[in-house]
Amino acid sequence: MFSEIRSALSPARDEALNDMRSRGDRPRVFSFSTYQAFFRSIPSGLRLVLRSPEILAFGVIQWLAIVCGYLIWVQLLRWIPDETWRAVEDSIEFNDNSGAFMFCNLAILAWSFLVICVVAYPISLCTAAMVAVHDLRTSGERVTFTKCIAVADKHLGRLWAFTIVDSWITVNAILDRLPKKHYHRTALDELLYYAWKISTAAVVPALVNGRTFVAAGRDSLVLLRKQTGRVIGLRLGYSAVCWVIGIGTYVSGFFLPLRVPGISSDALKIFRVYFVMALPICFAVAVLSVIVRPLYVLGVASLYTEEVDVRAEVERDVSTLRPWEKQLLSGRGLVFVSLAVILLLTVLFAEQVGLTRWIELAPLFKTRV
Repeated sequence: MFSEIRSALSPARDEALNDMRSRGDRPRVFSFSTYQAFFRSIPSGLRLVLRSPEILAFGVIQWLAIVCGYLIWVQLLRWIPDETWRAVEDSIEFNDNSGAFMFCNLAILAWSFLVICVVAYPISLCTAAMVAVHDLRTSGERVTFTKCIAVADKHLGRLWAFTIVDSWITVNAILDRLPKKHYHRTALDELLYYAWKISTAAVVPALVNGRTFVAAGRDSLVLLRKQTGRVIGLRLGYSAVCWVIGIGTYVSGFFLPLRVPGISSDALKIFRVYFVMALPICFAVAVLSVIVRPLYVLGVASLYTEEVDVRAEVERDVSTLRPWEKQLLSGRGLVFVSLAVILLLTVLFAEQVGLTRWIELAPLFKTRV
């Protein structure tokens, strides 16, 4: 499914990549006037938020989901013992990608993917609900919290899958940008990342209105061709705000007290660094999820409805809505609940089921083999 998403959206990504290359290969060389498309969309977005405070509730839910996901992800760092971390340092020092280094990579990769899959569900649901608020208002329909959730959940399967892919790409980009000893993110990496983000700007509103991945990619490509400057401006303006908040969050981590008397374990020190960073991350995510991201989502939804008439789809969806409680108990809802329960039980009972012990022994076993 994930490869299907990438292939369906690749034409729009290639179009965005070519356009960005024609502008100078680096997003930061774009003129300031390009970024203004995002800031010009803020007043209309704020007016919609004031008329529909449900949007703020959706933002708060996204914020809680991301913060909880981060705190759960951090637990893996606490389970990895000192011996494994020291072996990883040796592997990095001597460029030896084996033993403990490979084990840590695989463990963190699998754990990260599971966390992203779970967190992506409420994120996709709430993002789609924000789009639903805009579409319902545009179509003259009454807006309520439950109706927006029901409309968002109607096509949530594809939205969830897309959000997993998009979140995975975003998380990798964020981690790549952190200072590293043996790797530096290149301009081409940034170019490919922004090409993906710009080309998929219209995918969410398209999927909310029942499009397939191929049709959503086609709509996104049409929007990119007709409104190139505005699409790029919306995305880059939003990214610029995220950059400012992200850098502030990273810098603030240097001023937090990270030392605890009596702790000699390297594993606990690493865990504490990431755990304490949850404080500035929590604040940054709150600002982004509750204020900045809703304005971006509403700006994209407004731009999409300028080019695509969604009134027929909205009327069809509203006329065929089931109670949102029943929709959430669908097959995908049960899959989400199952994954969330597995994640929660793993965190609560890792030691009782022997997971922590297995993590301690696994890299040693691989090394002997």
